[in-house]
Amino acid sequence: MAKYRTAIIACGMIARVHARGWLGVEGQPTEIAALADTNPDAQREFGDFFGVPKGSRYSDYREMLDKERPDFVDVCSWHQHHAEMVIAAAARQPKAILCQKPMAPSMKEAKEMMMACERNGVQLIIA
Repeated sequence: MAKYRTAIIACGMIARVHARGWLGVEGQPTEIAALADTNPDAQREFGDFFGVPKGSRYSDYREMLDKERPDFVDVCSWHQHHAEMVIAAAARQPKAILCQKPMAPSMKEAKEMMMACERNGVQLIIA
């Protein structure tokens, strides 16, 4: 079975739910390869709990995306940041981006997210 690398942006409660989901799939085809959070305590606690290597923990999600090149990106931030983060992730062309709901605070931002993903051949999933 293939092993996919996911990177999680924002390490709050929703990220923990998503991480348990990623790791709960039979055969564990997905590993949590990297994380990004501006809060050093959240970054440390999440990383330690889910076994994310210290060298794969970032305060800047763009740096994480550039260095780690994950197969999937899981955006678990506040919805006001979704468009910015999804558009940045799409530019790095992962296979898919899973974005927490609500998608965006405006239709304009939602359309920009969809266009960035379409332009880069990235599957966008809102959950």
